[in-house]
Amino acid sequence: MTEDQIKHMANRFLAWKLPEDFNPDAGISFKADFNEGTPHPMKHTPHGTNLLDATQAEAMVRYMVADMP
Repeated sequence: MTEDQIKHMANRFLAWKLPEDFNPDAGISFKADFNEGTPHPMKHTPHGTNLLDATQAEAMVRYMVADMP
């Protein structure tokens, strides 16, 4: 894979809208609903992740594609 392809994949991963049933592990909490009980209840709809930065996401992609058949 080229450097541009790896960076593209990492950026797409970081921008991906997380699924409705997103459920992080390892003690990380996420509460989608907020402003409950007010006239303006809302729901967080996160994109990507703040668990990794761009450099870390690129490292993850490199790990994923290493030794790819």
